[in-house]
Amino acid sequence: MRACVATGEKRRMECREVPIPSLEPGTLLLKTRCSLICGSDLEYLDGIHGEIEAGMIRGHEFVAEVAKVGEGVSGWEVGDRAVPISYTPNYGCWADYFVTPPVGVQKVPEHVPDEEAVFVEPLHTGYGAVEAAGLKPGRSVAIIGAGKIGLLAVMSAKAVGAAPIFAIDIAQSRLDKALEVGATAVYNANEEDLVSQIRNLTKGHPAYPATDGPDVVIACARQGEVLDQSLDIVKQGGKVILAGFAPPTEFDPSVLLMKQIVMSGIMAGRFGQHRKNGETALHMLAHKQLDPTPLLSGTMSYEEIQEAIDSTYRGENLAVMLKP
Repeated sequence: MRACVATGEKRRMECREVPIPSLEPGTLLLKTRCSLICGSDLEYLDGIHGEIEAGMIRGHEFVAEVAKVGEGVSGWEVGDRAVPISYTPNYGCWADYFVTPPVGVQKVPEHVPDEEAVFVEPLHTGYGAVEAAGLKPGRSVAIIGAGKIGLLAVMSAKAVGAAPIFAIDIAQSRLDKALEVGATAVYNANEEDLVSQIRNLTKGHPAYPATDGPDVVIACARQGEVLDQSLDIVKQGGKVILAGFAPPTEFDPSVLLMKQIVMSGIMAGRFGQHRKNGETALHMLAHKQLDPTPLLSGTMSYEEIQEAIDSTYRGENLAVMLKP
């Protein structure tokens, strides 16, 4: 079978012929229909999380169909379509086939097309951040980082009735996309005094300036300085939700005390008490509560994996769909 394989060199992958993985009892052999590139895949190929393992097959955002059902597995049949139910970086779906235990996937309803279903895994986090923040009508939010996760958070915030919704990024193309999918206003972090502007648009009690600012800030960017920025923007008594892997950083914890800020993090899937973000993400797509397809920016084959990786690093592609 074909697979997109890490060469061991920084930012390098290539399409190779590799053996089809063995079907073990209690597992499913899945045939990939389409997949996406995640920021964590790019970080791995940058060597941020350690040595790049030659031969590693990446990918965890996918739609696949069941090719074989392992002994002892019930509830699945050949031809069923599957998407992730939680975040697992080791699916290895950038290949014709891969193996997973059934607990890691959920069935896709027949009426949900692949182009929508492939966004289920990143929507786990985009919606999960909105859920963790308790957003609802009457609550405002600033979303820092208008990449795939940030834009899905914009869509999710709109779906639950939050307003206004501010999107912050440094790429104008992403800010334009944020407006297209539901942001009330957008700000370029490199060009504008966004803190004062957002505070002016979300005035609190006139006698207490600290109450100016959005109720929630969702940080989806992968830079350490975003944490300080989030604490600065959010109103007194607000929430800051981290939805991106920021590097180690320093901040003044007294800000949490003085502004009485609640801070938490979110990852995809079943993380956190009673959270079932994976099921909710698929439910939202199945019931047309949001449409992620405007985020698709191109389709490429496995043979084009290097260009798919390079164009995503360059910021030219927001969500490349890889198809076998």
